[in-house]
Amino acid sequence: MATLAGLLGMLLLAPTPSPGVADAAPPGQGPVILFLVDNSASLPPLDPDEKRVEALEKMFTFLRGQRYRLILFGGRKEVFVDDASKYRNNGQWTDFYFAFQKAHELSQGYPPGTEFRLILLTDAIVDPGPDDWEDMNVPPGTDLRAFSIKKTLALIGEIKIPLYVILVGNPPKDGAHPGDLEQAPGLVLDMVRAANGAKASPMAQSLSSFFGDDGLLLKKFVYRVEPHEGLKKIEPVVKRITAPSRAGVEFRFFLYLVLPLLLFLVLLLGLLVRSFPGPGDVEVVELALGQPAHLAVDHLHKVQTGGWGASGLSLVGDAKDATATLSYQQAGLSLSGAGLETDGLDPAGQALLPLGLDELKKKLEQLSDEGSKDEKIFALNLDYMAKNMTGPEAEKLLHPSRRPSAVDFLRAKVHLLSNDALRRKLTEPRVQLVTYGRDAQRKELGPGSPLRIGRYGFIVTDVSRGGRKDARISLYYDRVPSLLGLKTILPDAFQRAFRFRRSSHRVVS
Repeated sequence: MATLAGLLGMLLLAPTPSPGVADAAPPGQGPVILFLVDNSASLPPLDPDEKRVEALEKMFTFLRGQRYRLILFGGRKEVFVDDASKYRNNGQWTDFYFAFQKAHELSQGYPPGTEFRLILLTDAIVDPGPDDWEDMNVPPGTDLRAFSIKKTLALIGEIKIPLYVILVGNPPKDGAHPGDLEQAPGLVLDMVRAANGAKASPMAQSLSSFFGDDGLLLKKFVYRVEPHEGLKKIEPVVKRITAPSRAGVEFRFFLYLVLPLLLFLVLLLGLLVRSFPGPGDVEVVELALGQPAHLAVDHLHKVQTGGWGASGLSLVGDAKDATATLSYQQAGLSLSGAGLETDGLDPAGQALLPLGLDELKKKLEQLSDEGSKDEKIFALNLDYMAKNMTGPEAEKLLHPSRRPSAVDFLRAKVHLLSNDALRRKLTEPRVQLVTYGRDAQRKELGPGSPLRIGRYGFIVTDVSRGGRKDARISLYYDRVPSLLGLKTILPDAFQRAFRFRRSSHRVVS
């Protein structure tokens, strides 16, 4: 019964207007409805208050002008096409195979591209006649009922026409699947699955029944009609099968089931990644020259933007409570030239030697423009020799452990005026990292330097002067351990949204 209902549900899903019997309407007006009506003696009347033929003909009026064909079937020799007068429920056998075979023959007589829907009305009791299968190559000793069912399912799969089933009367107890929708017999469920594929799965049928409608994907293929319900129940079933497909089922399924589940999952994931940090976040540590900044990991601390946090980095007052310490220190390189032998250095060079780099540059420009002839020659010579020196050579001459001549030292010093990278490396303050514990280390940090503080991995993205103090260092979270790796899997934008913060940067406080 449920299987028959499912077949009708399939027809409802497909928008199929078609006029009366046979091919009376032009092709393009909708699908042709092929009615397969069980004419065996076991099937109860379609309606207790109507004569058999009248009830059958009245059922066709529910099609509202759609094209249809009628196939009455019992055994192999009890198949009649488009003759309602043969509807007497006196068939000796019930053989679905030859009914579907006739439906396939009728469909082959229509122009290519014609759309069809099959509606099967039956009590789902299989009873093939032995004489009908004598020429069907039945293996000796094979159970004829099981063999006919196997052949029927294979034929339905080959026909590839959507199948809807209306089960009339009480379904047979043997062969039924106990938990199936509307107690549909196993054969009926197998038939609709063979014809309709995954759309006839038990879950899809249950959802379609729950929402009481047919959609574009969620369609009902099996219906059940009790003997006392008659045409009053059959009419809405046939109309539902033949009505245009609508996305209402899918919309309500999404609205009532999928959307709440998605919202729940999103909120759950949001709670799990609510805390800062996540991969891609940045901690900004502000540093004062010569003053260490002691950092702890996952300590309760006040956040600069408001509120409190218990993850990531925070400042503590003492090294004993810290996981690591950052310090911003002046470079240990002295460029005064104090202690160098100045013998052989011109008076102009002796005046330039102790000057700072900015003063040295200004004085050289002054000598070149306003100095005496000898001073101009000296300045030009010094600039030429300095620019022809390589960076490594200049760095080696300026190293505190070296004791170069005053002339070479001054040339290396002038080289810094045209080598900004080397000048920053040798003269600008630098950030030193000290970590504590078993894997304690000390290292100098610069852009691109990897480091590990506690359980977090970082990459230095920037070291720059300014901020509220003398300098600031930006630490990019490269590794953030989390439950199930969610902080690594979920996009940065998602995590920021659940922190209610526009920026992924946070100043350590």
